[in-house]
Amino acid sequence: MLTQYRCHPVISAIANDLFYEGNLMDGISETERSPVLEWLPTLCFYNVTGAEQVESENSFQNVAEAAFTLKLIQSLLVSGVAGSMIGVITLYKSQMYKICHLLSAVDIGHPDIKAVQVSTVDAFQGAEKEIIILSCVRTRQVGFIDSEKRMNVALTRGRRHLLIVGSLSCLRKNRLWGRVIQHCEGREGGLQHASQCEPQLDHLLKDYFEKQAEEKQKKKEKEKSKDKSQ
Repeated sequence: MLTQYRCHPVISAIANDLFYEGNLMDGISETERSPVLEWLPTLCFYNVTGAEQVESENSFQNVAEAAFTLKLIQSLLVSGVAGSMIGVITLYKSQMYKICHLLSAVDIGHPDIKAVQVSTVDAFQGAEKEIIILSCVRTRQVGFIDSEKRMNVALTRGRRHLLIVGSLSCLRKNRLWGRVIQHCEGREGGLQHASQCEPQLDHLLKDYFEKQAEEKQKKKEKEKSKDKSQ
């Protein structure tokens, strides 16, 4: 028997089912891995309707997945999650560069965005984060993303949350990913369509930006009245 002390038991249950034939024990309880945010599911598959594109060096990217991943990260940050608690894993270098580019280009007014770690699965070996967002990229065929070793690493880096962003129709056809999706479906809110949960994320961001604008305005007015009184 092996005992794991990293992941929430719901997350470790996937690896236990897929790779350990039920021999993986949990050394921590669900209460010790309580959610970072009340609205954030412990385990969720976000179905994104996008298309894979082949980039240089035969590496793939998926623009729709990258955009949704960015929105997810922004929503976590504006809800008070520290950037250092968030890790983004993708199985392709091109997707990693795409997400990094979007993160550096976005003007969120949030210094913590630089603390979010975005890496390929190989670079994430041995690392862990409270929240892992896993971008699967592929939409036509699974490719090498069902390598058991890579999948095992990718699925077990998150301590409290594992948020998988991918194509339901493509991944469901694969033996291993099909079982991952079954685990997600078995949870309340564990399978969501990106298009349906985007309004909630947009609302969070809109509130945040409105508050930021209000505070800026107040600061300006304060400085004006200060100048007048001098």
